Amino acid sequence: MKNTLLLIVSLFIFSCSDDEKPIEVVLEEVERGAVIRTVTINNSEFDINNTQSTFDIEIEEQDNEDGGLLEEVEVFVRFKDNTMEDGDLSTSNVLIQTIPAAEWTTGPDGLPRNSLNYSFEELLLTTERTIETINVKDQFIVSLNLKLTDGRSFDASNASSIIIAFNTFFSSPFCYTINVVDPISPDLFTGIYRMESILEGPNGETFVDELGQVPETMLIEIINGHSPNTREFRAFHNLHHRGLELPRRWEFSIVGNEAVMGKNQLSSPEGYCRRDAAPLLLGPDIQNGGASPTDDTVFELWFVEGFLGFDGECGFVTAPSRYRFSKQ
Repeated sequence: MKNTLLLIVSLFIFSCSDDEKPIEVVLEEVERGAVIRTVTINNSEFDINNTQSTFDIEIEEQDNEDGGLLEEVEVFVRFKDNTMEDGDLSTSNVLIQTIPAAEWTTGPDGLPRNSLNYSFEELLLTTERTIETINVKDQFIVSLNLKLTDGRSFDASNASSIIIAFNTFFSSPFCYTINVVDPISPDLFTGIYRMESILEGPNGETFVDELGQVPETMLIEIINGHSPNTREFRAFHNLHHRGLELPRRWEFSIVGNEAVMGKNQLSSPEGYCRRDAAPLLLGPDIQNGGASPTDDTVFELWFVEGFLGFDGECGFVTAPSRYRFSKQ
């Protein structure tokens, strides 16, 4: 069923009429479950200096009965210790909230909407951690389990790349990573940068121009993103559909002395090597590129293609790619 759904999505992503949404086409063509769309990310970082800083997003539930199958959504959180100065203090998932259907409001599209808003302090209490044990680069992972009235449930384990990828129609990752950061000045890591590949990806240089070529000097503009340390730029992936796509938005965050690639970033709706494959995903590598939180002259972004194993069935599974950015 997964491949069937993905094939239908990829076939219709560019061919739907103006009044016919991709989700409607999918629902007409295939029996499927449900998704929780990320409508807006207002903030997804915790300020190490402020326990009242919040994780704040708006979500929307969609199923093939326009929300009529929604029973409840369970929200879990766990702490991921990436610094381990006092040993590994990571925790397992803890249920922080259950949101029944009655507590959802009706959004502008007639579908159930809700907000997830948790303070740094609240997640510390839920995971039984203290601020003294938290460091910049640590993370909190918020995950969702969608339960339907027919007994089925959906989470990140039974969704494909076109569903879980951010900045797509679905944008339904069922999972959100909150980086603990020391906020940087909003003018840092913005402006025009020269982007240079220092380690090619599995299909050559990851980012190309609209013709699929790599200019001798590839310049991009970096702007502020949805959260204080988040930055974004636009570029084409080397598997993009020539002439039918706009450049995609790529996100990264400055976390301490590292530039961290965002998770679940879609190469392209047609980013695959076999027609009915799930499109290729990009995400953070095990190690991150270096960045000075006070000097944005040069930094490196290290990431992988084939994040979570979604390699577009190109045969490499997961492979690294690295870039150096130099301010102009």
